[in-house]
Amino acid sequence: MEKKQSNFKIIIALLVIIIVLLIGFIIFFVGEFIDERDEIRYLYNENNKTSTDNTTNITTNDNNSNNQNYISRENALKVALDDAKINQNDIRDIDVELDYKYNQTVYEVTFDYQQYEYEYYINAENGSIVKSFRESD
Repeated sequence: MEKKQSNFKIIIALLVIIIVLLIGFIIFFVGEFIDERDEIRYLYNENNKTSTDNTTNITTNDNNSNNQNYISRENALKVALDDAKINQNDIRDIDVELDYKYNQTVYEVTFDYQQYEYEYYINAENGSIVKSFRESD
């Protein structure tokens, strides 16, 4: 009888652990879904601002004509390079795109230097670094 109670307690404990893990996964995926939904809404709204010029693409908007409050792409790249302490002439595969991440409009700046790939998220309104990291190529 005592062995059955011990086995029952183990089964209950395992079920509780499984339920807690499932709730954790659900919360994580709902959060990811909400971030993606917000990003899609933002991009949809930004693209609809250009009703007179359908060729404007948010990721290649060089002159920020629709985004007068944003720093330039060149300034975003400069912020990233200054932080990394790297000269622009020494990097390759430069990409600067306007995006919506971390609940704000950012420039996603990526470039390669030596054996590393750098990625920066620069706040498009004030030029502050939101997030940065580097990884081996």
